Amino acid sequence: MNVPAQLESHAGALAGLPGMTPVRLAKLLDGFGPALAWEAVKAGTHPADPRRKFAVPARRTDVDDLGRRYAGAGVRILLPGAAGYPSMLTGDPGAPAVLFASGDPTVVERRARVAIVGTRSATHYGRQVASELAVELADHGVVVVSGLARGIDGAAHAGALRGESEGAGPPVAVVGTGLDVVYPPSNRELWARVAGRGVVFSESALGTQPHPGVFPARNRIIAALADVVVVVESHHGGGSLYTAEAAARRGIPVCAVPGSVHSRASAGTNGLLVDGCIPVRDATDVLVAVALARAGPDARAGAPPPADLAPSHRANRSRPARVPAGTRASGGVGSGMPAPLTPAQRTVWEAVDDTPTAFETILIRTDLPLAAAAEACGQLVESGALRSGAGWWSRS
Repeated sequence: MNVPAQLESHAGALAGLPGMTPVRLAKLLDGFGPALAWEAVKAGTHPADPRRKFAVPARRTDVDDLGRRYAGAGVRILLPGAAGYPSMLTGDPGAPAVLFASGDPTVVERRARVAIVGTRSATHYGRQVASELAVELADHGVVVVSGLARGIDGAAHAGALRGESEGAGPPVAVVGTGLDVVYPPSNRELWARVAGRGVVFSESALGTQPHPGVFPARNRIIAALADVVVVVESHHGGGSLYTAEAAARRGIPVCAVPGSVHSRASAGTNGLLVDGCIPVRDATDVLVAVALARAGPDARAGAPPPADLAPSHRANRSRPARVPAGTRASGGVGSGMPAPLTPAQRTVWEAVDDTPTAFETILIRTDLPLAAAAEACGQLVESGALRSGAGWWSRS
């Protein structure tokens, strides 16, 4: 067994010890490599296990046999900083010390990612909205992330798998059980399809059965993987609100789908809207939120832009007329234009009025992809050529 494989096997062995939790595992690996941590645990000398709780089960574990078990199950063991470990989790305060993957973990890299979450007790309306959002987002190359649970999660994954465009975004799931324990069993086929087209992640070792504590914990990973979190339906105090809270703590935008005030399944999402979260009427609202999120300081510093996010259409919405190149809604041709500008910056600057101009208006006037328009807006704000507010820009 080569050295990387040995490290992975030792990490998987630590994660699978009886009574292990993500917090305990992180403490065992803090300052220790997996192999050294394993030997210290076995010897009963690890400072993070002063009562030697894990020493006896560790001595009974054959690490090489365990490594073969993971390989036979087609499950990869991923360590922070090593190949396959999602880059967006690196440095996250809740990053898993060990992550397991079934499928291709690299699908989360260099793509826009949207988490679609919600209640297991979803209404027909909620499942339909989740599926429709996921189909259109996937067709725009966006990775749809969810939890493979019943209700909204399952509808989102099923919708993402229906993406038919060339380069459709692959689905990504984060589950709370071991990757050999399908939960709920009714989602077995969906689970296999997600792993086949994308990836299923878990921080639980093989054989881990479902129990209440693992699901709120895995929600932080769903949030950390996403550029934007969309809550479709949630009861008051529903589990998907943990994902929204985890996203908010990380500065990740949270969107919510409005629902009937008479529907208990929408009590949580309507509450998010009252609290100031971004309302979602269709996939274009989500795409705008993604483009703005990815055009933040980190994106402008060199993070790769999302795949083509230009919206195909927005049904039943009025559109302002596109402003031809070299003109604008007020002020004439190139009036007061700062220099020098890139072609995209020039196009955006010409499309912005002296009064607040909505981002959708900028998109329609410029015909630029969402990512390019958002990045140019951010650069123009940095240079002082534009001012910005909540979803609008104007000339300085």
